[in-house]
Amino acid sequence: MIDPLLLLQSQNPVALRDEIQRILVTNGLDRTCYSEILDYTVELFESNGLGVDYYGYHNIIHELEVTYVALLGAQWESLHGKFVKEDFPYLFVAALFHDYDPKKTADKPHEEDAVKFVLTDKKLHSLLRDAGIDENLIAALILRTTYPWTDQISLTVEKNIDEYLSRSNITNYDDSKKEHFRNLGWFLSVADRIGGYALGDFAKAIEMAQKNAHALAWHPYYIVR
Repeated sequence: MIDPLLLLQSQNPVALRDEIQRILVTNGLDRTCYSEILDYTVELFESNGLGVDYYGYHNIIHELEVTYVALLGAQWESLHGKFVKEDFPYLFVAALFHDYDPKKTADKPHEEDAVKFVLTDKKLHSLLRDAGIDENLIAALILRTTYPWTDQISLTVEKNIDEYLSRSNITNYDDSKKEHFRNLGWFLSVADRIGGYALGDFAKAIEMAQKNAHALAWHPYYIVR
């Protein structure tokens, strides 16, 4: 197993992809559809100018890092009975696509556009169907990564999340499962915040912080500081 710290610092998409695949297989997700979803994600980001050479924070590296951290954390939580095997596919897909917004006009993506892609892309729909994954639950998890999660923004997004949870046959009439997926969404949002730099060294953290500040349109004065 690759040292997580070295892996996150390397920003190597091939190494990240292979390690994500290893975690999936370790947890019983060894069907071809999962590797196809992973490869399709990489293909989409790279073909739409969001590959490793993209100048901003929200590129394929960030997406793979968040996916890796989310799955690694979920693997640990599953040992303590907080997550189950059925949670892994949802964290996996939601993490991969939570920032996919190739038509964005600034570096910061719009979660609503990422959700729209998940719900309308024909190839992804076919892959998710093969994997038995409910697109509505993916949408709910992606929306929970909205930032900042404050005041009116969170209230509006929570209503949208509840709508998608109500559309799913898995959670529609089960309040405990709705709450479980809300917790999964929170878990993913934490992985989204820390995946890029908190587990790396200080130099990597500074680089990621500068890119993230740019994505959030901070004043150049603060970015320089």
